[in-house]
Amino acid sequence: MKKLWIKFISIAVIFNAGFINAANDEFVAHIVDVDLKTAEVKLLSKNIRNIDYRLAYDVRIQLANGKKGAVANLRKGNQITAVGDNDKRVIYVINVLN
Repeated sequence: MKKLWIKFISIAVIFNAGFINAANDEFVAHIVDVDLKTAEVKLLSKNIRNIDYRLAYDVRIQLANGKKGAVANLRKGNQITAVGDNDKRVIYVINVLN
């Protein structure tokens, strides 16, 4: 009975984990525009056509030289990889490639 109960709890935890975690996607894009006042970037890639993304409050930015960066370091034309939520249009992590 104890093994059955443990299996049931394990399946319930795995099933509910999908609802608890945000849908995070990683994609490569070019920065078309950066708005420092509203903390938004406009991105262009193969699947994304000039869509505005809001930067998370605690966004992590890593520059091409490996150092930590800030929103002010982002430039128009930078190629980046970003981790974010496409449904909410929010970016959590940005790695600048050039």
